[in-house]
Amino acid sequence: MLRSMSVFALLFALAAPALAVNQTEKEAVQNLKAYAAYKMAQYERAREIWLSLAEGGNTTAMNNLANMYDQGQGVEQDPATAARWMRRAAEAGDSIAQLNLGLAYEKGRGVPHDNHIAADLFRRAAEQGEQTAQFNLGVMLVTNYGQGPETASDEQRDEARGWLEKSADQGHPEAPVMLQLLR
Repeated sequence: MLRSMSVFALLFALAAPALAVNQTEKEAVQNLKAYAAYKMAQYERAREIWLSLAEGGNTTAMNNLANMYDQGQGVEQDPATAARWMRRAAEAGDSIAQLNLGLAYEKGRGVPHDNHIAADLFRRAAEQGEQTAQFNLGVMLVTNYGQGPETASDEQRDEARGWLEKSADQGHPEAPVMLQLLR
C-alpha cells in the first residue's frame, strides 16, 4: 500500500514571486477542498479537483490520484494507472512520488518488478532527505538489491551504512536496528 500523502505540506512551500505565491495558494486551497471531499468519501468530487490540478502539473494532486487508483477509491483499482501518476510526479522531482514509485517497482505493482529501478528512485528521494527512502535504499544496498546480505560488497555495505545513519538521524524506527546488524 502506498504511503499516505499530506496535502498540508504544500501550504509551507510557497514560492517568493507574488504571482507564483497566488497560484500556489490557489492550488493549496483546491487541494484542501479535494482532500475534504476525499475524507467525506466524495471520491468523484475529489478526483475531479485533483485531476484538474494534476493536469496543470501539481504533484500533490498527482500523488493523491495515484493513491485513489492504487486503492480503488472512487475509481476502479488500477495499479498501472497509479504508477503512471506516480511517474509524472516523480519525474517532476516529488520525493514522495519517487519513494512510492520505487515501492511499486520493488513489489512489481503496476510496473515490472525491478529492484535496480526501485533503488534508483529511492536514491532520488533519499537525496532530498526522505527518511523512508534513505532506509529503503540502505536495505537495497546491504542486500545487494535483494540478492542477500552475504552477496553485498564492502562498498555497498559502507554506502548502506551512510543512508541508514541519515534515516536513523531523522527518527526512522527500523534504521537503528539495521545499523546494529551492520556492525
